[in-house]
Amino acid sequence: MAITEFRQNIVSGEWVLFATGRKRPLRQTLVAGAGTTSPCPFDDLATQEIVWTEGDIIVIKNKFPAVIQGVCSPMVEIGPFQTHQATGEHDVLVYRNHDMRFSDFTNEQLVNAIRAFKRRYLEIAQTGDCTQYIHIFHNSGHDAGASIEHPHSQIISTPILPPDIYRSFHGAFNFFKKHGKKVFDVMLAWEMEQGKRIVYENDFFVAFCPYVSKYPYEVRIFAKEGHAHFEKMPEVLDPPLADALGIVLKKIAVVLDNPAYNFFIHTAPVESSLRNLHEFYSWHVEILPKFKIDAGVEIGTGFGVNVIDPDEAAVELREAKI
Repeated sequence: MAITEFRQNIVSGEWVLFATGRKRPLRQTLVAGAGTTSPCPFDDLATQEIVWTEGDIIVIKNKFPAVIQGVCSPMVEIGPFQTHQATGEHDVLVYRNHDMRFSDFTNEQLVNAIRAFKRRYLEIAQTGDCTQYIHIFHNSGHDAGASIEHPHSQIISTPILPPDIYRSFHGAFNFFKKHGKKVFDVMLAWEMEQGKRIVYENDFFVAFCPYVSKYPYEVRIFAKEGHAHFEKMPEVLDPPLADALGIVLKKIAVVLDNPAYNFFIHTAPVESSLRNLHEFYSWHVEILPKFKIDAGVEIGTGFGVNVIDPDEAAVELREAKI
């Protein structure tokens, strides 16, 4: 019987999601995509559960969800441990063009994707009181965890605040209590003053390789006027965000020869949870090319080991011709 639940580590306090229904062969090969001859499950959507279709984007339910739909349930104690049923939504946003990478999308296609992200986020947020967080992400390439190469993004809701978001939120809250300023405003102002790690900027957004980049060629995109909630971003800002995201992804493709990568949107929890922390946070996009594999030092200690100076990475990306 498949297990779909969160279990809390009683030492660290972190939650682990068990989703054994997603189990696949350990040495799985990439399924269907540019340059492959395997049939693509996204080319024929007759067998998929479609949520809605708009233009070139089809939203479907994930056939192998990491969380399951259901009624919100309370915490359960199992021995000394706490568990929580992994209740939520797990959808896939499929883009019709089978052979086009996300980095090849036109600005109009990227705008449509951003608007689809926001629309589906708001729909899921209204489905019940159980949802604490909604995560939007995109895996490109086998090394980034994509089991299907056909371009698609995903959106998943969880009844528990993810560990990384929890640390980020409470770090932002503690910084504000100590300094009376938003930590992301301070960081962004310093990066823009320094200038040397800026990869690209337009009138509304700035992309840079963070001074404390955990991964090589890591890029973050922030709005110049920060806001806690991505889903509340005014529609007029969709095109400039699409511009920044598209240019950064194209530059990464040129410099690193079309690498596998992940990008995701870190945003505030849904309105009903941790309301008092929201104004201390700024939503942003994180882009992580899969340049290296974490090994014994990173896994055993928790230290990030970055082999590329972000100053140098930014120069390469900034000067890349696209």
